Amino acid sequence: MSHENLIAKLHPLERQVLHALKEASQLSEIIKITKMQEIEIIRALQWLENKDVLKINTEKKRLVSLDVNGKRYKSEGLPEKIFLSVLNDEYKGINVITKKSKLSREEVNACIGLLKRKQAIDVKKGEQWLEVKITEAGKRVLQEKSDEEVFLKLDFPQEEHSLDQNVLNELKKRKDFLKIDELKLLSIELSELGKELVTADLGGEVINRLTPAMLKTGSWKDKNFRYYDVEINVPTKSGGRRHPYNDSLNIIRSAFLEMGFQEMEGPWVETSFWNMDAMWIPQDHPAREVQDTFYLDQLGELPQDKKLVENVKQAHENGLNTGSTGHTKEWNPEVAKQLLLRTHSTATTFRTFYDQKLNHNCKYFYIANNFRNEAIDATHLAEFGQAEGFIMGNHLTLADLMGFIKEFYAKLGITKIRFKPTFNPYTEPSMEAHYYNEKLGKWYALINSGIFRPEALAPFGITKSVIAWGMGSSRIAAILSEKNKLKELVGPEVPFEWIRKHQRIKV
Repeated sequence: MSHENLIAKLHPLERQVLHALKEASQLSEIIKITKMQEIEIIRALQWLENKDVLKINTEKKRLVSLDVNGKRYKSEGLPEKIFLSVLNDEYKGINVITKKSKLSREEVNACIGLLKRKQAIDVKKGEQWLEVKITEAGKRVLQEKSDEEVFLKLDFPQEEHSLDQNVLNELKKRKDFLKIDELKLLSIELSELGKELVTADLGGEVINRLTPAMLKTGSWKDKNFRYYDVEINVPTKSGGRRHPYNDSLNIIRSAFLEMGFQEMEGPWVETSFWNMDAMWIPQDHPAREVQDTFYLDQLGELPQDKKLVENVKQAHENGLNTGSTGHTKEWNPEVAKQLLLRTHSTATTFRTFYDQKLNHNCKYFYIANNFRNEAIDATHLAEFGQAEGFIMGNHLTLADLMGFIKEFYAKLGITKIRFKPTFNPYTEPSMEAHYYNEKLGKWYALINSGIFRPEALAPFGITKSVIAWGMGSSRIAAILSEKNKLKELVGPEVPFEWIRKHQRIKV
């Protein structure tokens, strides 16, 4: 590329900066010469760097300056020296010392701790106050110039690395003593091409833009227009795209819809009534403990349907009309009013039972966010996704449930599944499904499921059998995205570049 062609393509900002680079190499100097804004100069420098005219060098410096207390101590003296100056060989009460020294109580307490470590004072308990007197070591401390006083004599700001690090670290512990600012300093190094350009004739005024006024008057004919540079490197622009987690959820949603399910919706904040009581979870169940559940500091309201509330109460206390004895304990409506972040989306299933007055053959699902106070590991977060669902019909059994689970997961490419019995207070029988993770070489829980107990269904007038499940949609998303840990899929530790370049999930 000839210099003539390059000069013709220079932006007006680049031309101003090149003129300044004849005598300046620091950003601050260029600002002073050109009177341009810093952002304009940096933009012009980046353009010139792309043209191999110069190289931008960045240096970071940490500068130490005195804060409010540091400035005060520089003029008035260090508080420990002032403290020692009002002492003598006789014990004095802290109240007297505070008044004479005019130090704050906070400064006095800090001085006592500091000077005791230096064995500069003796301290004893008086009738009302601590009493203090100076020691021989204290008298020497008072007379000698301390490292901190030498530090305060310096002119600030100072570069952090140039200071005595032991003194600096001690003074950092003091309240409002120091301020440390990190500065980014730019310096410019011209290339051989750049050295030639700064001395070259860049021509007169160059027009960067054709305006309607020029077209009207015809003045454009006499103007010198800047060439457009179509070869310059420009940043790659990445278009918006769906997060891999949301991509996985859409795959799960599509699988349910293909199988004829309808979608439910429900609130994140629930009362214990819907989250626990309506499902026939005992009010003294461990799942209700604070260490497992995020409770809010206020109460909600029970449903306005008094019959429903009474039916749930009876189911807990005596089994309602199911032949069960219930939990044989008095049901407390105040406990049921507690507000919480829902611990599972099964609360929405029971809301749907009530809202839709269900007692016929149907299939529903819900992909939901839930919250539990759990320890974080490879497969658990405090917030997690759950794909909730149920099938209502006649004489449904575990065989039907196992068949659904196998068919559903086969749609997602997960086929190595095994089942084992488990316990849930609201389903009987209950069953877990586990899948084998080939990468980690382990079996992991995939789904919790079962057949709803009559005590859970009777308050809603449901006489059909209902098979139900709650599967970890977050875990399925991790499997589909080929991630071993949930925090590699969602949260602040997810690499942005992976999201940007991630290929759409196919199953």
